[in-house]
Amino acid sequence: MWAYALIATGFINWDYQRDTPGAALRSLFIIIPGGILLASTFNSTLAAKLESKTVKYFWGAIGLIALIYAFIN
Repeated sequence: MWAYALIATGFINWDYQRDTPGAALRSLFIIIPGGILLASTFNSTLAAKLESKTVKYFWGAIGLIALIYAFIN
């Protein structure tokens, strides 16, 4: 769900800022982590590693930073 939230927020951010220069690049900073997280769920080895608490905190922090970035810019 976290991956979908990042991807959706990135595309919404892109849609609202499409007339400003550099909006695509700024939105990709939000979309790419979500895409990486989503893609890692399809690999069984990586999906098993996503279950550890440390990795969950890591992706939680990355996602939180990306969402804060989305709302600030």
